[in-house]
Amino acid sequence: MTDGSYSQVQQILSQQFHMPEEPIILLFENDKEMPRRTFHSLIKRTLTQIERIGGVHVSSSPLEQKEMEKGNIAYALLSVPNSIQEKRQAIKQIREAISVDRKISIKLTGKPVIQEDVNRLSKYDLKRAERIGIPIAFIILVMTLGGLLSAIIPIVAGAMTVVIAMGIMDVIGDYGGVSLSVFVYSVIPMVGMAVCIDFALLMISRFKEENRHLPANEALLITMATSGRAIVISVGCVIMALLGTLYIRMPIFNTVTLGTLVVLTVSLMINLIFVPALLYRLRKQLYSSRKDKFKQKGRSLWMAFIYFIMRWPQASAILAIIILSVSLYPVLTMQIGIPGPESLPKNNEARIASEKLAKWFESPFVSNVWIIAKDKNQEIQQDILRTLEQDSRVIHVDAVRSYVNKETTFINVWLQGNESSREVREWILERSNQFAMLGVQIGGEPKYKQEIVDEVFYRLKYVLFIVICSNWIILTIAFRSLLIPLKAIVMNLVSIFASFGILTWIFQEGKLGMETSNIAIMIPIFIFGLTFGISMDYGIFLLSRIYEGYKNSLDNEHSIREGLAVSGKIITSAAAIMIAVTAPFALAEVSGVRQLGIGIAIAIFLDATIVRMVLVPALMKWFGKWNWWSPFNKKL
Repeated sequence: MTDGSYSQVQQILSQQFHMPEEPIILLFENDKEMPRRTFHSLIKRTLTQIERIGGVHVSSSPLEQKEMEKGNIAYALLSVPNSIQEKRQAIKQIREAISVDRKISIKLTGKPVIQEDVNRLSKYDLKRAERIGIPIAFIILVMTLGGLLSAIIPIVAGAMTVVIAMGIMDVIGDYGGVSLSVFVYSVIPMVGMAVCIDFALLMISRFKEENRHLPANEALLITMATSGRAIVISVGCVIMALLGTLYIRMPIFNTVTLGTLVVLTVSLMINLIFVPALLYRLRKQLYSSRKDKFKQKGRSLWMAFIYFIMRWPQASAILAIIILSVSLYPVLTMQIGIPGPESLPKNNEARIASEKLAKWFESPFVSNVWIIAKDKNQEIQQDILRTLEQDSRVIHVDAVRSYVNKETTFINVWLQGNESSREVREWILERSNQFAMLGVQIGGEPKYKQEIVDEVFYRLKYVLFIVICSNWIILTIAFRSLLIPLKAIVMNLVSIFASFGILTWIFQEGKLGMETSNIAIMIPIFIFGLTFGISMDYGIFLLSRIYEGYKNSLDNEHSIREGLAVSGKIITSAAAIMIAVTAPFALAEVSGVRQLGIGIAIAIFLDATIVRMVLVPALMKWFGKWNWWSPFNKKL
């Protein structure tokens, strides 16, 4: 929710018209077709029981307002406390009350109930994803690092990161007065485990590589100077990408960004302090010469692959661009939506109740807009009413004066058009501008959606500008090149938008067994903020090794070959781990979590394979020494 007109109208309706800000809806269904009097008697008995629950009040009842009953369906609105804990407890007690001696079908829905179900199911989704993803990640680590002990260290580091970050966010939520989005509790474990394991993998593999021919202390120093440096640069890029999303002034974005910043900072500290200390302490147990032969075979395979790319860079680049372009195409048809009850499973009670309520009491082509008019001059309020009644797009207008403040009038407007449509958003903006000087405020669900859409799309261009410029500056300083940072950023954007295209194809077309749905409005922002930085990690891992080789030899092609041969397996393994941790969220019950997990997994797969292993080296070969041109370098 934003802090705009919608939330202000909600507060006024609650304080002056006794309408709950976010009511719980109790849906009654006479599925046994009992007499109307018996049906009403059971409704009355249920509402009387609910009124006994502390803090819960019946705001509107079908026994008093006939329009709240149609056929065998009726509903009541319940007012509950605003605090999260009290609201959660009230929902639990209401469910217990309606489960006793139930003779009619009673279901709960409304925003508080839907949010509670989303929270509950998201926690279940997280546990299931961890049970699937972490064992797979462990197997990949064993295969990559060549030992159980080496594989255990990243898992331990990741677990420590998640526990510490969760603890910090709980403190912020409990004592900092910050209401945390449900996505925080999905993103922290998802990002914490994946990123920390990737960082630890980079540190351990470099330490073991150097420790083959150098004492442990010297090997650790080189590891910190190379892999440690790459990690610091990576985290810097990720943080700048995430800080850009803070420009979107919405709690759901801000709390997820805060949680991700916390988990990244903790991950950085763990990998710069805990992991190096553990590597030095266990140096003798980690080293195993019997894996060298296997590693040489792996290196030979990478060299053969690299030879092909270096031999035909133009053809390789064109093939990669074609694949990415095909993946990008569906993004042109992406439809953004604000998630509601449809984000829950089809058999969820709150979703079923919400759909029945919409079917019986709402029209899909009519929007209900609430207007609050404040003015002592009654003629001005009458002019507003006449203007609305004469509007060809308005179907019906009702007005109610406040009993608390005689200067305030609540105007209920029924408007042609779906509440998510562009026409309704434009009507709301027109009326907001027209009535701006008359003390008029607009609310209702259409206004809520208009504020969110406008806030996101208005600020998106500034977010992109901040992210791109900050990352370009960091990479230019790190690699002393103007072209390489530019290519890295463009490649990141291409892989991310290609993942948006595939995500659109999967969900909007209902492919791969997914329920057809729009893309939740926050998902592209979350994927962009997270994967832009994570993809940059892989780019930095690769470029760091290439840059090391170029500093020593000043031979562009040789440095590309060596950089890919040494880091190719690590990048592929790191991406496989990231995918193993995020892809199981495809099984999530909550649609938004499902879209987030699949989107990140697709973006990482495209980036680590087609982009990093094919397109980047092909373009670097193509550009030759111009890769390393910079006005700060004395020679090219």
